[in-house]
Amino acid sequence: MPYIKMVQSKNSRNVSTQLTCRICYTSNRSHFTGLRTCEDIRHLGNYEVFYCEACGNGFTTPDIPPDHYELLPDASDDKISSSANTLLRWFVNRRIQKLLDLLDIPKASLLDIGGGACAFANGVARRGHRVTVIEPNEKNAKFADVSHGVTFISEMFSEVLIKRGVLQPNSFDAVTMWHSLEHTSDPQEVLRTIHAILKPNGVLLISVPNLASLLARFGGNYWTYLDVPHHLCHFTQRGLKRLIEVNGLSLCRSYRFSIEYDPFGWYQTLLNVISRSHNYFYNSRKKRRPDESYLRYPRWTKFITAIGPVLLPIVCVMSLVTLTANSPACVEIAVRKESL
Repeated sequence: MPYIKMVQSKNSRNVSTQLTCRICYTSNRSHFTGLRTCEDIRHLGNYEVFYCEACGNGFTTPDIPPDHYELLPDASDDKISSSANTLLRWFVNRRIQKLLDLLDIPKASLLDIGGGACAFANGVARRGHRVTVIEPNEKNAKFADVSHGVTFISEMFSEVLIKRGVLQPNSFDAVTMWHSLEHTSDPQEVLRTIHAILKPNGVLLISVPNLASLLARFGGNYWTYLDVPHHLCHFTQRGLKRLIEVNGLSLCRSYRFSIEYDPFGWYQTLLNVISRSHNYFYNSRKKRRPDESYLRYPRWTKFITAIGPVLLPIVCVMSLVTLTANSPACVEIAVRKESL
């Protein structure tokens, strides 16, 4: 893991700073992006995002202590409204279809890294495929559908799993990372390990927030897909593609728009900017977190969220602008390991 050390300057906000990028390992002049710890988790301390000119990506500094990193599991289905459940299942089915469109195997072996509450993994397994989930939050193990053969491994994904024999080289037809690569401290190690466990011509599907998107630039620190300090890395389209190529994988498909991430991203970000709070709608609907002691949202935020549907016409317009400008809220790409 590369060590990130800030060289002190008299005014780190106005000048670039000498840092070692956790993504490309280059020690160069990095620029403060203005992004810092999210409003809803200020209690975790002061963290900042810097942009690396060498690789075109961003990274969070300093490192987050392990006791600050725990991510709460998603709420169970019985705690989410039926309409929200229907929409979430539709999104999951679209993810599954993206994967199946890339595979021509009746019974593929899939590794889902950072599988969370296992909705995607369970859906793939119910279609007859062999699925393993790597998820460090053991609280999510209860969601794995063992009746359909889903294997849940509660560990961080790294090359250590190969050395210990937990994962075997050339053993998976596909690997998926739905918003998990940004949580890793060393993305290059992750991609090298994925390259090792993929079979020849195996496919990797990645989705990460787009640091250079119109949505990110509009929202700033109220950008809905900003999760500092839990997001250790912040990718751009150019930066992620370059990182993929460096680690022996070839781009085979790039998605310009996501019906799951773009409209919702604009909706929640607009709510954030107006209410000056971060992700109340998401936290209350999907995570069921508003009763946490550190998430005491003001009445103004709840009022803005209640009348939020009036923003939907703006959301539709901005989603169309996003598509036209080829500036998706999230970078979604599919890559392959070249055949031997």
